[in-house]
Amino acid sequence: MKMLWCWRCQQEVPMLDAEEALLVRKAMMTGMRFVEEEAHRRGRSLLPMAVEGVSRLMQPMLEMYKLLTGFVETNPNAVMHHEVDQYGPPCPQCTKPLRTPKARFCAACGFGQEDVQADSLPLTQRRPEVFPEL
Repeated sequence: MKMLWCWRCQQEVPMLDAEEALLVRKAMMTGMRFVEEEAHRRGRSLLPMAVEGVSRLMQPMLEMYKLLTGFVETNPNAVMHHEVDQYGPPCPQCTKPLRTPKARFCAACGFGQEDVQADSLPLTQRRPEVFPEL
């Protein structure tokens, strides 16, 4: 889990790494029993949220997200896009993550926008000198 800016939520939220995202998807497919077993394996108690409507159908996914992050999220759509791998690296200018790994410029501050062409490569490939960790 990593705190990261979410473009949809317009705030920093807990983002899931690949292994955690897999657990959330598995919880969605297999149900509350899987969440309870994971909570037990981690030595944590599980106090299910009171959710209604469509969220009730997705409760195992929401509960697993809460178990992994400590963050109570009641919107299943939000959980589905709170994955680190869906975002690009941090912008070297403003530090917010690029919206996608293939972003051609930073949507927050415009970094890299000055040389975007119709057939431009992603910013990380056009400017590898400012993304040394990749």
